[in-house]
Amino acid sequence: MDSTNASLLLRIRDREDQQSWKEFHEIYAPMIIGFAMSRGLTRDDAEDVCGQCLQAVVSQIDTFEYSKSRGGFKAWLRTLVSRRIVDQFRKRRPQQADTGRLRDLEDSGRTPEAVWDRQWDLRHLEYCMEQVKGRVADEKYHAFYLLVIGQCSVSDVCDKLGMNPNQVYKAKSNIQKLIRAEMVRIGYDLH
Repeated sequence: MDSTNASLLLRIRDREDQQSWKEFHEIYAPMIIGFAMSRGLTRDDAEDVCGQCLQAVVSQIDTFEYSKSRGGFKAWLRTLVSRRIVDQFRKRRPQQADTGRLRDLEDSGRTPEAVWDRQWDLRHLEYCMEQVKGRVADEKYHAFYLLVIGQCSVSDVCDKLGMNPNQVYKAKSNIQKLIRAEMVRIGYDLH
């Protein structure tokens, strides 16, 4: 899921296109905040980074050239976010960073790029699931969620929701198709 919906990037060049900016914000703001927090920032600092990055996107999107060969929007945004995170740590320098807090951070062994990629993939999947959830019956989405996300057994889902196994499998299949279609709609190649 490396690609970004080029049409969304073109649409947000129109600062008056509120729907496109809303979609952009819903996808990218939680991802930026999550990534910044994973790098050791507080929630408040992560939200500051997010605001600064979104402002930078607003001011620079007119000159951004979409090029998959140069890493595309994903790499550009990661660089933008990473620089703002470093800036947040630099602001702390006069007060000295709390090295105890940094020492206590869990080292997942993953590079910042791997963390970014994981945040990227999860946030886009979450966004698509949110979009689909509003278009299907609650019971069917709940069955899908329990089975796929909650990793409940089919029999547990049937017991909890009063459904038969065929209904559960059908709900899962239909919702997965809708999520895939939403992923394609926002510009992600699932292959």
